[in-house]
Amino acid sequence: MSQIQVAQNFREALQVQARVIWALMLRETKTMYGRSKFGYLWVVIQMLFGVCVFWAIRVVMGAQDPSGLPMPLFLLCGMTAWSVFSSCIQKITVSIDANQSLLYYSKVRHFDIIVSRALLIGATNTFVFIVLSLAVYLAGIEFSISNLWPFLISMVYLMLMGTGLGVLCCALKRYFESIVVVVGMILRVGFFISGVIFSYSTLPADLSFVAEYNPIFQLIEYSRTSFSYVYPCDFIDFKSISFFVLSVLFLGFYTELFTRGKVDLV
Repeated sequence: MSQIQVAQNFREALQVQARVIWALMLRETKTMYGRSKFGYLWVVIQMLFGVCVFWAIRVVMGAQDPSGLPMPLFLLCGMTAWSVFSSCIQKITVSIDANQSLLYYSKVRHFDIIVSRALLIGATNTFVFIVLSLAVYLAGIEFSISNLWPFLISMVYLMLMGTGLGVLCCALKRYFESIVVVVGMILRVGFFISGVIFSYSTLPADLSFVAEYNPIFQLIEYSRTSFSYVYPCDFIDFKSISFFVLSVLFLGFYTELFTRGKVDLV
């Protein structure tokens, strides 16, 4: 009898937490995108602008389409993956401070705020990718979908990785306010060394370590295999990537919990 009661309570607890996270996602949607007249359309415009700019640069430089993958889709995969990762870090870093008043509600926890932002970022970027990839197809640029799992797995891994690092930065921000500026600087450099606008096959042999020791680069390249039957991805090491993702998640949440306790004692 006690086992049934525990199961019912656990299910009800999950339902309550799911409702809290959903409500927070709706609130975050209005906070992030409701202030602009364009709303969600502004996110699409930003991504489209980025793809067009780098596409134009590569056309001027005479770059060829990589391994049977049209250049617009190549760039779209890279920029979507990078957006998921970088947005999770930046927005989760400031998530607790931005929603401090919500913590006075008994059912809202730090975890709920973090998860709601991560899920919203993942859902938003997936929606933008679908819209723009459909636009690419309607524009007459043909591409094939070999298997969607690589793309979906890459997005989930990048979201988890960005969440772990974002939570870690959120914890460090309690002691170092300038961490937001430092993260922004690192991400600017990371954009150009993570395969967003170039592929592994174009790297010189003496620079291959940039991809082989960069899990973000590997996941971005892996996501592109969903839209090409011949796109190379032999260098991807999922054991190392999985270990790194689990490590940053554990480190992030442990540090956040530890520093929260220290701050509460002050």
